[in-house]
Amino acid sequence: MQPRARKNKFFYGKLTSPLPYGRGSVFVFVFILFFSLFSLPALASPEDNSGKLIEFLAQEKINITIANHDLKQAMPPVDQHSLTIKNQQLETMISLVNSKIANFGSFLSDQKKQARRLADELQSLQQSPLEKANELGVQEKISQISNLIEVNDKAIELLNENIRLANQYLINLVEQKDDLKILQAKFDEERDIEQIQNRITVLKEAKESLYQKNIELQRSRKVETTFASNLTYETQLLYNNQLIVLIQYKISALDLKKKIIKADFASLKNDDLKTLQQVTGIYKSVLNQLNNIENGLQEMLGLVKSQKKSLPTNIFNMQFANLEKTIDKRLQETKLETAQIKENLEGKQELLKKQLAQRQSLTEYQLENWSFILLKIIKIPVQFYNYAKTLIIQIKDNYLWQDTWPKIIYWSILGMIFSFFLGLNRLLKWIAKDKERYLLSAHLYDGFLVLLNRNIPLLTLLTSLWVSFYLTHVPFSYAQLLVNLLLVWLSFRSLIIISRLMLLERLSDVSGEDVKFYYRLKWLFLLGGWSTALMVFSHQLPLSTLLQDIFNRLFMIFLLSVSFVTWRSREVIPYLLAPYLSSKRKYLHTAIKILNILIPLTLFSTAIIGLIGYFNLAWSLSLYQIYFLLVITGYVLARGLIFDALELLSVWMISSLQNGWLWIEVILKPLDNIFRLLLFVGGISILFQLFGWYADSWVVAKIIEVGKYPFINISGVHITLFSAAEFILIIFFFSWLAKWTREFSYRWLYRKSKDPGVRNSLSVFTQYAVILLGGFISLRILGLDFSGMSMVLGGLAVGMGFGLRDFASNIVGGLMLLIERPVREGDLITLGSYEGKVSHIGIRSMRVSSWDNTEVLIPNAETFTKPFTNWTHQDSIVRTVVPIKVSRKDDPAMVQQLILDVIVDITEILSDPPPQVLLTKIDDALIEFEIRYFINVELYTRFEIRSKLLFAILAQFSAAGIRSPIPPISVELKEGETRPYVISKQSTEKQS
Repeated sequence: MQPRARKNKFFYGKLTSPLPYGRGSVFVFVFILFFSLFSLPALASPEDNSGKLIEFLAQEKINITIANHDLKQAMPPVDQHSLTIKNQQLETMISLVNSKIANFGSFLSDQKKQARRLADELQSLQQSPLEKANELGVQEKISQISNLIEVNDKAIELLNENIRLANQYLINLVEQKDDLKILQAKFDEERDIEQIQNRITVLKEAKESLYQKNIELQRSRKVETTFASNLTYETQLLYNNQLIVLIQYKISALDLKKKIIKADFASLKNDDLKTLQQVTGIYKSVLNQLNNIENGLQEMLGLVKSQKKSLPTNIFNMQFANLEKTIDKRLQETKLETAQIKENLEGKQELLKKQLAQRQSLTEYQLENWSFILLKIIKIPVQFYNYAKTLIIQIKDNYLWQDTWPKIIYWSILGMIFSFFLGLNRLLKWIAKDKERYLLSAHLYDGFLVLLNRNIPLLTLLTSLWVSFYLTHVPFSYAQLLVNLLLVWLSFRSLIIISRLMLLERLSDVSGEDVKFYYRLKWLFLLGGWSTALMVFSHQLPLSTLLQDIFNRLFMIFLLSVSFVTWRSREVIPYLLAPYLSSKRKYLHTAIKILNILIPLTLFSTAIIGLIGYFNLAWSLSLYQIYFLLVITGYVLARGLIFDALELLSVWMISSLQNGWLWIEVILKPLDNIFRLLLFVGGISILFQLFGWYADSWVVAKIIEVGKYPFINISGVHITLFSAAEFILIIFFFSWLAKWTREFSYRWLYRKSKDPGVRNSLSVFTQYAVILLGGFISLRILGLDFSGMSMVLGGLAVGMGFGLRDFASNIVGGLMLLIERPVREGDLITLGSYEGKVSHIGIRSMRVSSWDNTEVLIPNAETFTKPFTNWTHQDSIVRTVVPIKVSRKDDPAMVQQLILDVIVDITEILSDPPPQVLLTKIDDALIEFEIRYFINVELYTRFEIRSKLLFAILAQFSAAGIRSPIPPISVELKEGETRPYVISKQSTEKQS
């Protein structure tokens, strides 16, 4: 349960006007107290003074009630003198009231003894046998004793009531004394801060005086001076500068002292968990800055000691000796302040741990207490009714006291509010009427309009109440409970509307999971709204601590129920939200998966810790968890909105600009990456701010200390965590920048170059220049000292010369390919047994796409050590030679014409240069032709056109009756060793 700050009756701001204090009523009450203390023994015999006793006790009740009322109406002191007098009066009153309570208690004990004695006498009289002669006297005695018992009971009742009122008065006195302690602390804070500010003003004046002395010293310096005068001038300037630095350290220390004073007052005024966390953060920040001041003073002291050895005159020796003593004294004072602040910080941290470890036990939830608990719960509607009634009466009274014109203005403003919201309702219905939404921002906009439209009655009520409170001058503290309850209603109503809008009105799941999930959420939010309202009501009315604990646990049960429902539906939620999520936004799917896990776990951990009884720890953890989830949600929404904006801008560029796609590649895509980085850095920064980790906080100081610690520290190499992280970031940045630079250079910077090869080479060189620059910057940021690593780099160069010779030659080959450009990307080459299209020329190798759809990596050095054929070096027009053989019996002219006719029918073969069919060989059995034609290899492959041509020639030859020649076959028959017979295939054909 979060500790509530006690509501003090004093204002802790700057007190400007004196207020009457009502000392007369205090003196009167002191006189009455003295009189009553001495009067009680005189009235101790109820037999003689029964009427006076009752009258006295009744008057005491009235006096204590009046004194209690006057105490509540008392005004706070306005200065130290009145505060001291009031404090003395309160101490006197507390002592007197304690004596009075003790006296009342003693008298009450006597009265109870008297009551028992009278009861015994009455019982003995009633039980004794009565004689006729004494019957009248006994009845008279019984009547007297009965009257005395009634008076005694009345006295006991008044004494109990007076003791209760006196105890309440004592509590109020102690509370006001505590308030005076806080007010005393406020006066002390203002006095101390004023003194510190005066000291700071004096120190600033001294610093300005030293600055003026330095200026005059520089003006009085001559152009041509001797070495001695120069030394004197520099020494005096050094001395003045050291004094300026020392004064600045003193000013910084005083500013830190002001922070500590304000933090101490804040913790004294309110010792709740949030204030303690803020105060400990301030202490840690101040401690870190004091450590920096201490380190600076130590460096300054060492500098002064080293400069004393080279001083020109004795005067400077005395000045620097005094300066050294002053610095040393200031250093010791800083160490003492640091030790004191450390000790105070440990106390604050211990108090913070106790607050976090404070557990509300279940010992009060016993069976005999439940009747009291139920009675208190039943009284809640009555208490709320009384609160609302009091608030309405306050508004009514303030309204009736106003003049005519303020009343007219009041009703006019209320009429304008109702008219505005009525018009807004109609406008929202017209805007949100049947419109398609496909962007995330459009869905959010549509949801906001619907949410605003359905909450217009409640918003009208809230606005009207706020205007009524403001115009009738009702303090916000009176209306805070009502406003908070209405805000709780608005929040949970909005959650139910959002659930209905997303699950019931916009989706139609066949399985019905959306409807089931909606009704589960609806009942959960209804129960959560009631539990939250009761928790707010119990803390702000306020109710008893026991009821606050009950309603806190009820709220924790609500959180536990929500965690179970969301965990069970973690797979259903992405499915139900799929219609709202575009497939392009993968980050949204990832974020929803992360939130589906984090939100249930966060709620579950908070609820379990709270139900155990550690409410302070639960609220503290939940606050940080909510911060984290809000930052993630804000990041996702911001990124979605930026994505929508860039998408709309890209559509406009493509439709309106001449080279819209180029602007998208060159401008929008880099902007998208930059926005992502800025969102990430901004999210981390906001998270640090929400956690209280400011630039001067202890956490950030420790992060900086660990980040700057060199985990590698050898000759010429000093690497820290920060430098390693910067190195990785720079590597990623320059890798992206190199790719972007090449694209930008090729498509935009060198767009006027007509030769694509030149453009490609220049863009690649630009990319390599960026990579080289990024490499040097990255290594420098990493902490490598090139001057100290000259020997290492030299050895590395020698090693590269011997062991990495092939690697170096490939790199040189890549550079030469870009400079000479014998091969360009897109050229068709034949290198050894590899043939294909050059798809990429890198710094080390060249990638060739072969006709088998495989990627072949060829080292760049191969293009210089081995011959290769570039089919498209000058242009893409390549000649193909196809040999054709026909029989000797066929007409050569007819064959030539048939082939030319086939070539004309194939459109892929170019007509310019013209194709040729040449007769190349005449044999005994066949005639050989050579077909020469040209094709554009950027459009078609040589193998494809050759195959098509041969198929067409074969078909044309078959139609014309031309058959392929049969090559001559020689058969040699041997009989023994002497008579060879050779039968040729040609002779065999003649015989047949």
